[in-house]
Amino acid sequence: MLRSLRTPLLLVLGFAALLALGGCSNMPTAPVLQSGSASTSASGTAAEPNQILGLPLLGSNGSKTVGVLGGVVSAGDFTVLIPPGALLQTATVTVSQPDLNHPIVNLSISPASANHFLVPVILTAKANRLSPALLSLACISYYNPMTGKWEDLASTVSLLNLTISTPLFHFSTYRVTSGGKAGW
Repeated sequence: MLRSLRTPLLLVLGFAALLALGGCSNMPTAPVLQSGSASTSASGTAAEPNQILGLPLLGSNGSKTVGVLGGVVSAGDFTVLIPPGALLQTATVTVSQPDLNHPIVNLSISPASANHFLVPVILTAKANRLSPALLSLACISYYNPMTGKWEDLASTVSLLNLTISTPLFHFSTYRVTSGGKAGW
């Protein structure tokens, strides 16, 4: 009797071990590895190479192919979390912060037909450069090309994490706004 239970138990344990080894490697919760070119600053965060050398801050770009399981794409101060089920097809998501001194991000997706989501994606901006008083007033704004104006979006501010987040149903150009002005 013990022998007949041992075989299914070994199969279950073996399957569990395989899931543990490869289970989240392509999921949004997968560990994010820092590139070897960035150093760690005194605060423990990765610093851009130009900041370390004292050079002007240039832009930052991130691009990743994402499918129905979702994913995470980051560049500069911005991160986009695409949850599972947001896309019905595989697409390339690009996050671009052209100037690290300005809190503006361009989000794009290819093919363009994928630029609508069944489940909202989450755009999060690091806001550690904002003072606590300004952070409490901050939100993420969307540039509306039809009106030529910035429109504030419902945003969540985390004073603990010093971040601002908002759900998105399409990609465009976004910025962090505080007290009616952009910037930090």
